[in-house]
Amino acid sequence: MALTIDIYTKLLVFFCIFTLGAIGGMFSEKVGIVNIGINGMMVIGAATYLVFTDIIAKSTGTQEQSGWWQIPATLFASLCAAAFALLHGFATIKLKSDHTISGFAINLLAFGVAIILLDFFGNGNKKPIMGVIELKYAIETSAQSVEIISWKIVITILIVALGAFALYKTKWGLRYRSIGENPQAADVAGINVYKYKWEGVIISGAIAGVAGAIFAQAFPASFQGDVRGYGYLALSIMIMGQWNIFIITGVSFVFSFLYALSFSSGAFITELVPYSPLLQMTPYVLSVIVIMIMSKRSRAPEANGITYDKSVR
Repeated sequence: MALTIDIYTKLLVFFCIFTLGAIGGMFSEKVGIVNIGINGMMVIGAATYLVFTDIIAKSTGTQEQSGWWQIPATLFASLCAAAFALLHGFATIKLKSDHTISGFAINLLAFGVAIILLDFFGNGNKKPIMGVIELKYAIETSAQSVEIISWKIVITILIVALGAFALYKTKWGLRYRSIGENPQAADVAGINVYKYKWEGVIISGAIAGVAGAIFAQAFPASFQGDVRGYGYLALSIMIMGQWNIFIITGVSFVFSFLYALSFSSGAFITELVPYSPLLQMTPYVLSVIVIMIMSKRSRAPEANGITYDKSVR
């Protein structure tokens, strides 16, 4: 029973983080901008979320503030990550830099910014105070509490639903997707290509910031200026999901289950403890295999990663 509950709890956390990270990357690539910097934007989201909760805890003198503080803290993290994403937009849209190089630079810069924030707001051990309890409804069992609904689940479902509606059911979504397929044709049709590209980068950063906030709430003690590379995993899920928000959500659920199973099995089943690192590696190996198999059937946007020049037809 304890093993099942632990798998379920981890599944919810990983599902929210991976789904939002992958969707954030998808929104950027739908307008033709490769965003390797998703990991860095998640780092900024996590760091600023911890800073916000640290300020709340120190200003009130208690480390267990109401879970409702999670909502403004998440919004703050999302806004900070969106603002940070503007750097990637400036490099790729204005300066027409290589998208991949800019993304890696964003990741390195995010790590540095996060370390500075930890130094400034930490208590001698480079650890801000996690001053907000998780906003959730759970029931108590003989083993442990079982989460029924929480803020992270609500915000994830909301972003998936709104994202799907905006992309596939609105005029804005049709124009948005056309930018990543053929920006020159979109420009001829009177669509402001640069405007949509900036929107894509900002939306991507904002969603990645929410993913980072969820990571910070779930693993505050393990945050050392990085999010365990989950942003890169999210990008692999995006590729496996073929840049389709519904497929991405399904792939993320399966991947999250395997990831949670690998962690929990190694911790709860004594015979598997020596093989725990091998079990934790399994989802990564499977993702690489799937990407290799699907590489020839990739449905990536046609203009993805191609620097847009309005003068070129």
